[in-house]
Amino acid sequence: DDRDGEVRSIAATATGNLGAAALPAVPQLVKQLQSDPVKESRETAARALGRIGKAAPDEQGLVSPLTGATREDADPVTRVVAHGALAMIGVEMAGQIVALRKYLHHDDALVRMKASHALGMIGMPAKGAAPEIVDVLKRETDPHRRGYVARALGNTGDPASLPALLAALEKETDSGAKGEIHGAINRLKAPAATTTKP
Repeated sequence: DDRDGEVRSIAATATGNLGAAALPAVPQLVKQLQSDPVKESRETAARALGRIGKAAPDEQGLVSPLTGATREDADPVTRVVAHGALAMIGVEMAGQIVALRKYLHHDDALVRMKASHALGMIGMPAKGAAPEIVDVLKRETDPHRRGYVARALGNTGDPASLPALLAALEKETDSGAKGEIHGAINRLKAPAATTTKP
């Protein structure tokens, strides 16, 4: 209930990190998702509800407000995070992936990164989106966002992403992004190494 939207956003993140122990906070988080004037506060409330729902799968009061946010929130980032939260709690996974892939082509680079990140959190079921995430990586101009996109490629697990990651690594000058790209390359190379052993 703090007057500062940034404080509300941080509080939502901290609450979501508590998992099932945060169930008593669900009504407040739903209210924050549905009516907070600060978009970052709504985004973090959506993510928190996803984390709580993942830890407490019997809690059914999260699906309707998150579904509403995917359709009605004015902020595309909040809509993306709400789709990711629904996927996190196992609601219509295939449908969430289809919806998130559309956001990979959004005009806003932040939206594209958030969609990539959400698909990366889904992991192997979102492998089909990897070529589109590669395109996001190629277009990304911010090193922090490039790191998130590279991590998503590692998590979606398509070895066909390796050439794009290796090319990105050659050009990368930011140490944080380099670390994420290295990590993604190692994750994608690991399955290939295990399948080629006699």
